[in-house]
Amino acid sequence: MVLHPRFVEGRYLLYTRPQDGFIDAGSGGGIAWGLTRSMEDARIEQEHLLDPRVYHTIKEAKNGAGAPPIETPDGWLHVAHGVRHTAAGLRYVLYAFLCAADDPGRVLYAPGGYLLAPEGDERIGDVSNVVFSNGLTVDPGGRVLLYYGSSDTRLHVAETTVATLLDYVKNTPPDPLTSRGAVEQRLRLIRKNRARMSGARR
Repeated sequence: MVLHPRFVEGRYLLYTRPQDGFIDAGSGGGIAWGLTRSMEDARIEQEHLLDPRVYHTIKEAKNGAGAPPIETPDGWLHVAHGVRHTAAGLRYVLYAFLCAADDPGRVLYAPGGYLLAPEGDERIGDVSNVVFSNGLTVDPGGRVLLYYGSSDTRLHVAETTVATLLDYVKNTPPDPLTSRGAVEQRLRLIRKNRARMSGARR
């Protein structure tokens, strides 16, 4: 579970991961949220699915919250982990999405693909091909330090800014969920970038 940084309706908001087992999500799966009046013997009477797992994406096998979301001018910014099946086994990546400032249960932006994936030596370790985060910090100037582990063997820190992450989540298109849709999406991006480059040369 992950604790939301602010009270919602005078209660604690907890992010959960409903699933039938550690590997097999079964009938559940995804990031959910629920409210509890106390953190002593906390009880969530109703879970609401916030970010479901989706077949043939970076979060087809399972997904879950990592660090608590950060409050930004545009809403609540989440960095979560997604897991998919590959020929080499499970692959864990980090991805981001943004929820409404006044309603942390409503997703505003959900970019397709991953924010951070294991590369090079990060892919090798006790549990290979994994990156996972349980924490990030934001300083008053907007610098973000994202702490993540790789392959259950080492710890890293990635540095970025709130502004960069917001630009990423707001301007990266969502996953079209089909091969044809992905090709068409990339062609549109290529044409847009070419038009910009042509204009810059003039």
